[in-house]
Amino acid sequence: MNDKFRLGVVFTHPTQHHGPLWKKLSEQPGLSIKVLYLSDENQGNGDRDLGSSSQPWDVDLLSGYEYEYLKDLSGRVPSQQKKSVISPGLLSRLTKENFDAIFMQSFVNYSYRLTALLCKLRGIPLIMQNDATIMSDGRYSRSRRIAMAILYPWMLNLADYWLSCGDHNEIHLRHYGIPDEKIMRGCHPVDGERFERSIAQNQDEIRQIRKELATDEDAIIYGFAGKYIDRKNPFEFIEAIAKAHQRDARIKGVMIGGGDLEPEINKRLAKLNGVRNLGFVNQAKIPLYYAAIDAFVVTSWIDPHPLVVSEAMVSGCPPILSDRCGNWGYSDTVRHRYNGLVYPCGNVDALANAMLEMADPENRQRYSERSKEVFYGQDLDCEIHAFLEVIERIKRNMHEAVYQVKPLASQESFSEGL
Repeated sequence: MNDKFRLGVVFTHPTQHHGPLWKKLSEQPGLSIKVLYLSDENQGNGDRDLGSSSQPWDVDLLSGYEYEYLKDLSGRVPSQQKKSVISPGLLSRLTKENFDAIFMQSFVNYSYRLTALLCKLRGIPLIMQNDATIMSDGRYSRSRRIAMAILYPWMLNLADYWLSCGDHNEIHLRHYGIPDEKIMRGCHPVDGERFERSIAQNQDEIRQIRKELATDEDAIIYGFAGKYIDRKNPFEFIEAIAKAHQRDARIKGVMIGGGDLEPEINKRLAKLNGVRNLGFVNQAKIPLYYAAIDAFVVTSWIDPHPLVVSEAMVSGCPPILSDRCGNWGYSDTVRHRYNGLVYPCGNVDALANAMLEMADPENRQRYSERSKEVFYGQDLDCEIHAFLEVIERIKRNMHEAVYQVKPLASQESFSEGL
């Protein structure tokens, strides 16, 4: 057995959230990590769901850890993640000679399913993490939910360990029969150090952004950031800002992102005074915009664990969250009336009232301070701790397996001697 525990990661593509995690994991004593990417999305092109204005991410996602891009059946590295992708290179790479354990996120594509199959056939421990919730399952047809009820308990238990990412995610795992001893609480990672460093180093630019966004000194700016697609429910943000603005003229809204609904959004905003669409903002600048606004709003009717909330929180921006998102709860990212507000999705009046409540400077300051406190209990170190705890369990199991085999070998030799 090698001195270092060898962790393999099978992952769809480089992301701004996981790149820093792989780097920090690779720095842990006694651990080596290699990431096998199934596509190079975000490197040569932007996120297709963010529309034509999207660009490749402008932050480093690949330094500090070992990685490899896997080719698909055509012999090319895919430029975008696809459900149908099959990476034949997994057959030669996923062996006990190469890795002591494998991590992957879900069964969403064929290569992930191949990974699970190879791990089971070859006796490689499989660690998994997803952001699924019972709420997000509700979007599926009745026939699909029946199939899930039959198949998921078997599929999800193919993993030897699960890193949960929140309260609703743990409910989902237990609902489908994952025993508590398989679940280790982690989180979905955000590189808080990068956000805080960027904000500290760019105060003049933040003031300039604020000046451009706030036409009045006393303006209270609410932000929406993400894909302009149906499940993100952007029009609810627009209509709530319009209602809140009628009752408090200081309330304004800004939207950051892009996507299929952008033409309709621009058409609606042309009739309003209180909301602006800023379009796509790349990763290097996004912390500055969080720091320049007063509160952050997520209106999604399906969004298992929107990491933009964590990004806003580490930037000191308190959240207002739809109750259809999966990252609120007593010990989750957003805790109602502790570090932010949760409102019933689809109720524009309730969202407008939450905006008016957040307009109080004392509320915002209290929620801002507590948001940072909550974030630093769910940062990269939290996820690394969960990984290391699971790895220690796997190492103990490996040691016990070796220990149990040795007496049998000794007895066999003794019998032969007789």
